[in-house]
Amino acid sequence: MAAGCGLFVSEEALNVWVGISLSRMLTLDGTWQSFVESFSRNAPYIMSTVLWVYWGVCISDMIPFYLGKLFRESGTTGDICSKLGIGEEKALSISNTVRKYGNLAGLVERFSLGVRNPTGFLAGTMGVSPEIFFAGVCGGCLITLPLQLGIGYLLRERPVVALATVASVVGIWTIFPYAVAAVTALFLYLQGRSST
Repeated sequence: MAAGCGLFVSEEALNVWVGISLSRMLTLDGTWQSFVESFSRNAPYIMSTVLWVYWGVCISDMIPFYLGKLFRESGTTGDICSKLGIGEEKALSISNTVRKYGNLAGLVERFSLGVRNPTGFLAGTMGVSPEIFFAGVCGGCLITLPLQLGIGYLLRERPVVALATVASVVGIWTIFPYAVAAVTALFLYLQGRSST
């Protein structure tokens, strides 16, 4: 949910960590019987964890969408790029993607690594139906969440390496728009001071 609010929390790294944690509850000694026994013993915990993570991911994607919808309904016509913390070219690219895929914007948003929040926000500002957007997000999450949990499963023996790698890759995409916005604001501030 924090990722949906724009905080520096990597949803991907968290989901990989969940995959690592859940896989460590299973007996993986190469025999099918021991795996089935360990799964059946821990099934309620595993299933409830996956279910809660799934709904948390889907609901967190709706936060920027509804912020965009609120932005549209307020009639504010200010610079969307500065509010998103991304460059004008990137905002135009995301807007074109949302226009291109229209009702599939929720599904496309799930695969928009590093620009999930701006994609959801712009979908909200462009009048995409909340129900259709949410259905797309839920459908996309049925693909992205197992991939993230699977990466955790595959890297269960090296959890620190797995989390560091995922956090580094995703962190660059998460922090980049905010860094660009901060540098632009500083540049405009210094330019304004030098002209006075």
